[in-house]
Amino acid sequence: MPFRYFLVLFFVMGTVISTSGEELQIVPEPLYPELEYLFSLTKSEDAFQPDQVAGLVDFVRTVTVGSSSKLTIRNGISGAFFSFSVKGDLGHILDYSYNPDIPAYVTMPSSLSEHKWLTPQTGGELKRLPRTAEATNTIHLLRGKDSEIITPDTNTGGYYGYSQDRLVVMMPGPTGPVLLSASIQAGVSDVGKKGCLVGDDMDWNYLYSGQTGLNKAGLGWVSSYMYNSHSAIIYVADSEKNIVHIGSFKWLDAGWAKMNLVKSSHILNGIKRFASDFKSVLEAPGLPAPQAVAAKYNTLRQSDEEDLRKDVAVYLQALVDANSAGVRTKPFKKLLSSGKYLEKMSREEMVKVLILEYIKESIGKESLVELTSTHEQKNKG
Repeated sequence: MPFRYFLVLFFVMGTVISTSGEELQIVPEPLYPELEYLFSLTKSEDAFQPDQVAGLVDFVRTVTVGSSSKLTIRNGISGAFFSFSVKGDLGHILDYSYNPDIPAYVTMPSSLSEHKWLTPQTGGELKRLPRTAEATNTIHLLRGKDSEIITPDTNTGGYYGYSQDRLVVMMPGPTGPVLLSASIQAGVSDVGKKGCLVGDDMDWNYLYSGQTGLNKAGLGWVSSYMYNSHSAIIYVADSEKNIVHIGSFKWLDAGWAKMNLVKSSHILNGIKRFASDFKSVLEAPGLPAPQAVAAKYNTLRQSDEEDLRKDVAVYLQALVDANSAGVRTKPFKKLLSSGKYLEKMSREEMVKVLILEYIKESIGKESLVELTSTHEQKNKG
């Protein structure tokens, strides 16, 4: 076997999940037609029929929190399911995660780098969802197209941009309101680019080179892609217990040379990565009110670009001073030391760094830049 193809097989997308030698259970067969029904609605104008997803809702509501399962192979693509919960009501989740005035990465900082709605009318429709959550006898449906850029993979350093068709449904459920979100990737992603994680993944510090390839020894040459993904996430509120049960179902085809190198364990790792931060942010006692987060984001977006650049320079210098493995790798060592990394950052990239530092500081995580007033940052310590 040629050496580089051995590397391809060894350094697959994502970090393998240990299952202690046990095979993951398979998601029950009756749920698959209901998932297909949800996916079909992302591209059709058919009316939504709640009875067509009753099994999915009941499964997410009753499955043991922390359950991990495989999904049946779909068109040759592996999939995985994971369940978790968030304390509070569904309106709390909607106020942060489905609020067009707050960037989606605030509640998904280790999974998502950028999110944009490509259908402008979707924003106004999303703003109505929190109120709809209170009216549990109402069904609210919206369809749209969005684009995402994900954070660097923890193993290969690759990150990808892609667009997708999305469906969001709010409806009454057996123990409170239910939210269903389903998406289908629209075409092949942009070519994978070299990124890196700086320090611990839970610190939310990532670098993006803009250069094609993977940031893994022996894989810098790779032109990798996300070929296809189907994802559904279901939130089932238990109003009496003040908890929201969440189930994430995902199929993913990604790799290079048109080879799918993703296994169920890799997908499961990605879902757990998302779930961990989603839960920690939304359950944090110090999380500012959604209006405060939206106001801080808006203030940063309107700030003078040179002021943003000075503040982000403090952040980047702190990453360099930490001297972790990520900042010592190519091409980041040279980009950082030459100042080109900062020079090439867009306004939105700088705003993202600073709003996440604001969230870190608010919820008690270590931040590298302190936002102590409307736009007054200083180096901590």
